[in-house]
Amino acid sequence: MKRLGLSAIIAVLALGFIMTACSEQKQTAEKTTPARAKVENLATTPEDIKKEAGDLARTTMAYTEEQKALYQEKIQEKMEQYSKKLAELEAKLAMMSEEAKADLAAEMDKLSRKKAEVAVKVDELQAASGEAYADLKEGTDRAMAEMEKAYDQAMNRFRK
Repeated sequence: MKRLGLSAIIAVLALGFIMTACSEQKQTAEKTTPARAKVENLATTPEDIKKEAGDLARTTMAYTEEQKALYQEKIQEKMEQYSKKLAELEAKLAMMSEEAKADLAAEMDKLSRKKAEVAVKVDELQAASGEAYADLKEGTDRAMAEMEKAYDQAMNRFRK
């Protein structure tokens, strides 16, 4: 009986020891999650941060330059279209009465000035970078819209 009592006590102690050991393992596993283990193993240095910031700046600059080039191509295409439209107006000028020719010549002069303004804006845009580019882009868009409006007004006036 003493043996049985002693065996029972040893069994209870062994069970308690096993339960305690399992509980400690679970707590250790809970403390070190995979995400936390990754963070704890990372050693981010100021050099790493500088490198990442430099990479980000280069990527941003490359993207901006790409957008700038695409915008400039679009503006250049529009400028070529307006040059063709002005040439068409000039051809119509030859078939008009003297009064209409004078009116159309004045309108064409106005359109040519607008086109020259846009060309200056495009040149400024090509030389710009960063925030200046954004400001100049807005100005170029306004100048293009004004030129388009002036052309449409001239066409509507002489279609009648």
